[in-house]
Amino acid sequence: MQSLFAAASWTEFFGNLQDKLGSDKYQLLADLFNVLSIVLWVVLGIVAAIGAIYAIYLGIRLARAEEQGKRDEAKKHLITVAIAVGVTIVLILFFNTFLPMILSAFNVGLTNYVPPAKG
Repeated sequence: MQSLFAAASWTEFFGNLQDKLGSDKYQLLADLFNVLSIVLWVVLGIVAAIGAIYAIYLGIRLARAEEQGKRDEAKKHLITVAIAVGVTIVLILFFNTFLPMILSAFNVGLTNYVPPAKG
């Protein structure tokens, strides 16, 4: 029985797929997803840093605002930034971590495979 954590990364997922299929045709996809994964981790760090800096800036604007309208505007922007950063982090974590696990748990990529006849 295959466990849920059979492939914790795209490298493991495509490696398992190559082992089971006995083919190297997935190597290009494995390389592409490895680069994409690295880029997404970098984007995650950049988005988190920029989001934190902007949230601090909005917090300062909220604290210094003398009018209720300016406070409400800063509060709305702060909520929007928190939601946007949160959704971005969740999507990147899902794509990089949980999607390979889900695909390997359900044997995606192997369902319609017919092994070649040996002979």
